[in-house]
Amino acid sequence: MATNQQQQQQQQHPLVLIAGGGPAGLLLSILLDKIGVDSVVIERASEPDEWSSKSYTLVLGQNGKASLAEAGCLEAATEAGIERRFVYFYDASSGDVKAMPKQVSGLGFTRPLLVQVLENVALECPRVTVKRGAGVSHVTIKDKFSLEVALEDGSVVSASHVIGADGKWSNVRESFPELSTQFSMQTCPCFGVHMNLSTVPVSFKSDGTYVIKPSSPDCKFYIIASPRPETDQGLSISMVCYDQILEKYPWLAPPADMKIGDYGKGGWEDEYSALPGTVTAEESLSDNLMKLFEDELPAFYNAIKDDDIFQTARINRRVTWLKMNAEGTSYSTQDGMVALIGDAAHAMTAAMGEGCNTAMGSAVKLADRVKAIMEQNGEEECSLNTMSDAFIQYGCSRPTEVKPVQEGSAARNMGPK
Repeated sequence: MATNQQQQQQQQHPLVLIAGGGPAGLLLSILLDKIGVDSVVIERASEPDEWSSKSYTLVLGQNGKASLAEAGCLEAATEAGIERRFVYFYDASSGDVKAMPKQVSGLGFTRPLLVQVLENVALECPRVTVKRGAGVSHVTIKDKFSLEVALEDGSVVSASHVIGADGKWSNVRESFPELSTQFSMQTCPCFGVHMNLSTVPVSFKSDGTYVIKPSSPDCKFYIIASPRPETDQGLSISMVCYDQILEKYPWLAPPADMKIGDYGKGGWEDEYSALPGTVTAEESLSDNLMKLFEDELPAFYNAIKDDDIFQTARINRRVTWLKMNAEGTSYSTQDGMVALIGDAAHAMTAAMGEGCNTAMGSAVKLADRVKAIMEQNGEEECSLNTMSDAFIQYGCSRPTEVKPVQEGSAARNMGPK
């Protein structure tokens, strides 16, 4: 027979605080709303992101689109994004292009655009509150189903459950040693140079992603170029470099690797907008890149040279990902009051383009566990215990599904043999 305390807990309903208003956090808030659960999304940025040097393009494949459909967001996302039906292989010397059709077409976005689509849906949900302007700095357990969440502006909010969707350098994860000690940050011998072209070259099509390799085989890099879906469009260009390239071009050396405790001290420039340590001015970086493109990617250079693209160049830090230290890793605390999704749980390299797809998939998996346990318990409204049970079941089952994707993606960033 249930005790009075257990009966009270079953009658009370959870308030879930979601740290991080990215695609995974927002999608989860929408999914929880659909099953009658209140949530508050806490986002550090005071305003929705706009396209900038810290932005990037992404493609949602079959799994990503299925996650959007589960939340009822696919129609709005399809209207905003660009269908990606091809991968185009662009000959850097001649400019010839070979098209490879995708088995399943994807949806192309910039990250800010996808966030905007999901936030617009979330704001229409009666059980979702979105608060911007201060991120989560620390989470403390006060009592059973009582968590105290300290924000970066000094304020404190309470919740029965907390979701860490606050990225690779998650403060939620770091608040709990039982979570943080399960993972270690791994660094790959690979880094990126990101540039933005304000227009799309005439010969480029918007229905695919372009892959451009240098003419010389000893140049250890390649280019990913993606037309952006906003109305003003433009081209996002990522130069994926392996460390071997530094033997020929030492001026490309990326900034030093970061430690988890240092993240946030320099804002977004920590990871996405840094100038290399060997370059003291943007002009010298742009001049060096212009010469490299002219020599190694002549046809591509001629297609983009009329723009100030090289002035936009930023060298990112080496690629990092979050490795599980042992079998039996869980994305939730043992008491089921805190869980991790997205990069906070399973940050991966961008090599396979599955980071956002997998993050949103984790949001769906967690919401599915809540629904399943509610049905099992015959609940019309989710109880506190049900939410905790769902966190625990999700936390134990999800890592084995994600680990192969993480490891496969990291293997592609180890460099050519």
